[in-house]
Amino acid sequence: MNIKKTAVKNALVVAAAATALATNVSAKDFSGAELYTLEEVQYGKFEARMKMAAASGTVSSMFLYQNGSEIADGRPWVEVDIEVLGKNPGSFQSNIITGKAGAQQTSEKHHAVSPAADQAFHTYGLEWTPNYVRWTVDGKEVRKTEGGQVSSLTGTQGLRFNLWSSESAAWVGQFDESKLPLFQFINWVKVYKYTPGQGEGGSDFTLDWTDNFDTFDGSRWGKGDWTFDGNRVDLTDKNIYSKDGMLILALTRKGQESFNGQVPKDDETLPESSSSAPASSSSVPASSSSVPASSSSVESSSSQEIIPPASSSSESVGIHGMRTTPTVNKEHRGYVNAKGAKVSPNGHKRYRVNFEY
Repeated sequence: MNIKKTAVKNALVVAAAATALATNVSAKDFSGAELYTLEEVQYGKFEARMKMAAASGTVSSMFLYQNGSEIADGRPWVEVDIEVLGKNPGSFQSNIITGKAGAQQTSEKHHAVSPAADQAFHTYGLEWTPNYVRWTVDGKEVRKTEGGQVSSLTGTQGLRFNLWSSESAAWVGQFDESKLPLFQFINWVKVYKYTPGQGEGGSDFTLDWTDNFDTFDGSRWGKGDWTFDGNRVDLTDKNIYSKDGMLILALTRKGQESFNGQVPKDDETLPESSSSAPASSSSVPASSSSVPASSSSVESSSSQEIIPPASSSSESVGIHGMRTTPTVNKEHRGYVNAKGAKVSPNGHKRYRVNFEY
């Protein structure tokens, strides 16, 4: 009788442990953040006035991304990046990612930022057209890609910002948790429609909306609450907040998600928030879209571009193989892909992806 009771008790203990593991899938020690537009668009110009976060082991970013790119069912990968790698905040990495999940094609380049990205506000810009992708910093072109990968950027993309820590030390440096908490500050965002030849001064873009973050607009933005392999943080809505006209993304220790510091001052005048507005005079006219896309990739960049050491070619990408389904915290509801889109529970096993790009 005692043997039976002991067996039953042990079974209950095992069951309870299994339940605990199932409900607490993610047990990461750190929390990060990802902000994303609820709407995706095809082509456009995207600007953000930001002071980035940086410490060894971290990634502070602005990027365009097509939901579902990471699904390994043959669909195309569609992504364009601006990433400040924590080991070198004096530059940022530009990148186009195409191909398919598990077989991504990348084209990383590095560009100087002065003062360093974590020491001052800069205006970062992305232009995406059928013929080219263009990166700007403070209105100056630092890279332009025509043809090649650009022709593979099909469909729509949404605008995103995130702050996290990669486990790939070769890519971002050894993680220095003594630098926490870290904060990425976004003063304002402008999104332009692609209107060839009809924008201000004959440019190809017309201002669609501006957000200066006096408040958080939940009808426009979503907050990430997921994680993925190769990321030592759980992305959480607790680390995104607006204060004093600034949108703040945080990287903190788990349980310390907050911001009690002073918001840094940006000397630039704030634009007016709007859902629809005429083109702003502060916008930089885009290059003409009349240049035909060629079958080969054509690159142009300013003298600001940095050619990384030979060893960095294996450091900046960090593609090491397929990934498994993103981990989901116990407070999450249902399944999400690694970029935050809700997915069908019946199809989640198809989601395999590498995010150390």
